[in-house]
Amino acid sequence: MQASNHLKICRTVLLDLKDTRVEYVISGESNTETILFVHGLGANASQFNGQHVYFHNKFKVISINLRGHGNSCTVHRSNNPESPFQKMGKDIVGLLYRLGIKHVHFVGNSMGGNVGYEVLRLAPERIKSFTTFGTTAQMKTSKFMLGLLLLSYKVLPLRYIAFLSKSAGQTAVSKERIEKMLIQSNKKTIMTLVPHLANFDYLDIVEETNVPVTILKGKLDKEINKVLGSTLTSFKKRGNFGMVVMKNAGHFANLDNPATFNAILENFILKINTR
Repeated sequence: MQASNHLKICRTVLLDLKDTRVEYVISGESNTETILFVHGLGANASQFNGQHVYFHNKFKVISINLRGHGNSCTVHRSNNPESPFQKMGKDIVGLLYRLGIKHVHFVGNSMGGNVGYEVLRLAPERIKSFTTFGTTAQMKTSKFMLGLLLLSYKVLPLRYIAFLSKSAGQTAVSKERIEKMLIQSNKKTIMTLVPHLANFDYLDIVEETNVPVTILKGKLDKEINKVLGSTLTSFKKRGNFGMVVMKNAGHFANLDNPATFNAILENFILKINTR
């Protein structure tokens, strides 16, 4: 039923920007306020089909396929000193400019949060509020663990990677959705982006911006929760920040517990808009 509703209310668009092509899904186009949903590594815009259905009556809703995902431009190694996340951040700023959208309520999952930090660095005025889940602002991975991770992605077939990845879901529905997204992903993209996801630090961005922030912490997202300490400490120091723990959710909180996820996000945005 939800998938059918999603098809009725949304349209998918391919847009050529300065040096790339971006695919996005949009609904609620007559509304003024915009929510932008950004997926993580190996996922795609379809992760947020349920959010289009829930929010489109009140908000303009956009979910984007980042470079190397869906039909957006591929990710590749180059001599350009910018990281893939910086390029993705520029893609989003370019998309908002082309669509005439001044600012958005940014919602990023996992790597989508990294891209959000890049947008905060590049154009903080474009973000009215900032929500992340399954994301940390700082990650430090040893060379040994990174090498082991890359080796596993190299030798395992994509279908097996997708099968293993579905364990991140906490319900039958979320497991199915995760596996379906991963089986559609691009293995070269994953191999290119994994090193950038292994080591990064956005704590300076946390300190420099004062955008209202909510972190949705999936209680069952054990790997991210292990490394969330420095992020929470930095946000608590700067203020204008809140955290909500979702008990029955893991890394993909919007898929594990969509009703609670939507309610928390809607409440946060309404508070921002009434300030």
